[in-house]
Amino acid sequence: MADGKERPIHENHRARMQERVAHNGMESLAEHEVLEYMLYLAIPRQDTNPLAHRLIDHFGSFCRVMEATPQELMQVKGVGPRSAQLISDIMEFGRYYAVKKRKKQATLDTTANAIEYIKPLFLGLQNEVLYIILMDDSCHPLYDLKAAEGVPNHVSIDTRKLLRDVLRSNASTAILAHNHPTTGPALPSATDQLTTLKIMQLLAPAGISILDHIIVAGENACSMADRGRLPDISAHPGILNAASTDF
Repeated sequence: MADGKERPIHENHRARMQERVAHNGMESLAEHEVLEYMLYLAIPRQDTNPLAHRLIDHFGSFCRVMEATPQELMQVKGVGPRSAQLISDIMEFGRYYAVKKRKKQATLDTTANAIEYIKPLFLGLQNEVLYIILMDDSCHPLYDLKAAEGVPNHVSIDTRKLLRDVLRSNASTAILAHNHPTTGPALPSATDQLTTLKIMQLLAPAGISILDHIIVAGENACSMADRGRLPDISAHPGILNAASTDF
């Protein structure tokens, strides 16, 4: 039974595991044991060891389990809504912590600083997300605007809403950032360049300059500006008029 209740069993095993974590940290556990330990919170009266093994077998690794959506998790026998939501929430908590941990007074005037600031936004995400990091003249971030979210390799942007949100920020410069959630290098594609150009054309009349477009793929990231792939808007002066655009 998914998330079912049974008579308490394996209490000694849980106590030993808790003692190991207390003395040696979570890294002292194997991947399936970490999942087992985590699932205690959702299934307190059931042996979670078999379920932890099924999750690892199904997804291939601890990280893949943590990055799965609740719907994907519930495809595994024994995973109910509570367990699926717990795993999803833990990832959200981790991403929230990483974003909040960033330096409050960061200056994104170098590629290294920009990448360090941006990478936590994409921690564990499996869908493609596009952010616009809105900044002042000194490259101090004002607001991380989530411009669009979609399935891997495709997002649709409401350009009118985007422009309204950007104008409310009083920003003068910005950095674009998006992720490649599927396996592959953090390299700009032709579509990425076209997306960048369209947003540059959209924001230029508002006096906002796009300084870079950072692409994140797992632990890797690259700068379109550093690679000489940032479009030259002066060579493409056309302005977007559509209310929404697919990228």
